[in-house]
Amino acid sequence: MLPELKALEAALKQILYGCVEHVHATKAALYLSSSHDLNAKQYEIVTSYQYNPAGRKVVSANDDLVDRLAVKRAPFFVNGLGADQRLAEMLFQQGNDRLLVTPLFSRGRLLGFIDMRDKAGKKPFEAPDLGAATKIAEQMLHVLASNKLFGLAPIALSEDPSRPAAPNLVRPTPTVAPPPVRPGQFFSAEAMRSIESARTQMSKRQLNASPTGKRTLGSDELEAVRLLLPAALAIPGAVLVCFSAIGHIASPQAIMAMATVSEEALEKLQQHLQNWLRRANQSHTTSMRPQLSYPFGSLVVPLMASDISTLLSAPVSQQSVEGLVLTVAFDRPPEAEAQRALQIFLRQVEQSIESSIAATSGHNDRQAMAEKLLEPDFQKYPELADHCREVSVVADRFARSLELPATQVETVRLAALVHDVGLRLLDYERLYKRLNLTAEEMRGLGEHPVVGAALVEPLLGPEVAQAVLRHHERIDGKGYPSRMSGNQIPLAARIIQIADAWVAMTARQSYQASVLPEQAVNRLREGAGSQFDPQLVERFLRNLHDIAS
Repeated sequence: MLPELKALEAALKQILYGCVEHVHATKAALYLSSSHDLNAKQYEIVTSYQYNPAGRKVVSANDDLVDRLAVKRAPFFVNGLGADQRLAEMLFQQGNDRLLVTPLFSRGRLLGFIDMRDKAGKKPFEAPDLGAATKIAEQMLHVLASNKLFGLAPIALSEDPSRPAAPNLVRPTPTVAPPPVRPGQFFSAEAMRSIESARTQMSKRQLNASPTGKRTLGSDELEAVRLLLPAALAIPGAVLVCFSAIGHIASPQAIMAMATVSEEALEKLQQHLQNWLRRANQSHTTSMRPQLSYPFGSLVVPLMASDISTLLSAPVSQQSVEGLVLTVAFDRPPEAEAQRALQIFLRQVEQSIESSIAATSGHNDRQAMAEKLLEPDFQKYPELADHCREVSVVADRFARSLELPATQVETVRLAALVHDVGLRLLDYERLYKRLNLTAEEMRGLGEHPVVGAALVEPLLGPEVAQAVLRHHERIDGKGYPSRMSGNQIPLAARIIQIADAWVAMTARQSYQASVLPEQAVNRLREGAGSQFDPQLVERFLRNLHDIAS
């Protein structure tokens, strides 16, 4: 531990006890960088209470939890060993089944994080806990800044006129977008009408609550899951598996068992599910439609309630679909082998759902629409059209390397394909390939994310439109059109920004001068933490051979 942190341990621990008071976590640990050099990306426990590190006193950037924080850049929770396969083994080894973790970010760098486990009363962590955890993290950052650690320093509320002014190394960031360019000699009336109409349309869209992006499943998609269920009965000790689709087409429930399910066993299953939904803060006023089947034949001796020792439930595909729950009944408490098999099976179910969504969500139609947004206008600008297609390929590979759900990969791919379509309404034919554009012309072309988002939103949906709208925002808040910063910028936009920069720098047929791959790598690294998300840059370069080959 750094000596400076050792002197602050008591103060930091006092703040950490807020995890008991405000989050009701029964155990917690504060991890901070073990070096003043944040590029080392190694974090160690500075203070904790009731926390079992189990070989995790020091963790690095390769750790699954650290990696997830670096990508999400926001607090998140996991309720249950089956809720997240990547973190299940870690939770199991430490003897926990519920986790809430919040990062300590400053100036685009991860300084550390707070790891909280097992909420009191065996309750699940919920959305309000995220806000409470964020406030605790802010208190930690304030203490670190007050002591000028990790390059942080307190921000003065007013200048002392008796002291010499410090050099202004960072210009203040405006909180509003710059006004649009005005009609005049630089842009046609048609281009100005496009800009003003797009800004009006997108401002109205942003006044509404943002959609969840989650959907319900159709009968074909549910059938794809039912085909997998018999495999769960091969898990050691499993006697029954149940897939519940709450709120999906009359709330069907597929149940498969090793023996005929008695009424009392079925009642025990339903009561467990209702209680689980209540604890998970989900709707539990459900009227399920059980469909019993016996893939290996029913036994003469029925499955009674007393034959079920343990019932485990986990949400399925939470990022894309609401109301899907997998429940497995065991005749004895599942041991480590059974728990690992259950985690693998849950992941297989989620992959089946995501693949089914991608196959039935109008992928071909949406792809065709995106292509039409490029053509026929972009036939006049073949280099720009090729650039958009190359960015889409690179962004798609990058999203897959991050193991994003299929629906999010599709959003990235489509948004990357149409990210520059707004240019075609901004006098691009006149400005195409012209050197030495004036400041006013460059500023006008900077309206293309707004115009593009307004164009694609009715055809490709709000998620794609938001990624197009934000693909020129910067992590440090100096981008456009809204000067968003950090994780305010949608993940899809942050992915596309890196792919866009890479293709612009390296493509042989690029509409701007290309550089060698080694130079492009250096430029991405130089822009990490200011223009680009530093964690995403690291992941991009780590998988560069597969992404950009």
